[in-house]
Amino acid sequence: MFKNIILLGPSGAGKSSTARLLSEKLSLSCLDCDSAIEEKAGQTIATLFKEQGEQAFRALENQLLDQLLLELSAKLPPKVIACGGGLPIGEGNMQKLKILGQTIYLTAKVETLAKRIGEHSNRPLLAPEKPEALIDSISQLLTRRKSVYEQAHMTIDTDGKTVAEVVAEVQRILTNTTL
Repeated sequence: MFKNIILLGPSGAGKSSTARLLSEKLSLSCLDCDSAIEEKAGQTIATLFKEQGEQAFRALENQLLDQLLLELSAKLPPKVIACGGGLPIGEGNMQKLKILGQTIYLTAKVETLAKRIGEHSNRPLLAPEKPEALIDSISQLLTRRKSVYEQAHMTIDTDGKTVAEVVAEVQRILTNTTL
């Protein structure tokens, strides 16, 4: 295996939890992009959005993506990467992700995503004033992003599946795919 395994999709699809278990199963390091950005910024993403705005957050995402491309060219060991929901959307970012490795779009029904995210979302783009508006917020965001997510090398529906089942499906697919 020479390339990274990159999980992308909307909030609540299971990217972070799947990445952690998959990295463990494959004995690879795991990078959660949102956590890495929080660590670099020294604050939560919600605080970063509030104090510096979405543009500052997206700039940090792009810096992280550029760093990952440098690591790839330096032939550093591959890792499992959980992208933030909006990372692939930036101009040229999906193409960069596909260069970095095997991209896997994790998807689920809007109702499933809302249930997983819950009413107390700390996700700045999914923080409607009324909890019942969460489904509408997710639906609108997904409508804007879906065409980019669908450019991934493969798609896995996570509806009704445990993290272990999703990981097993990813492993099955990767076993039959040359990275």
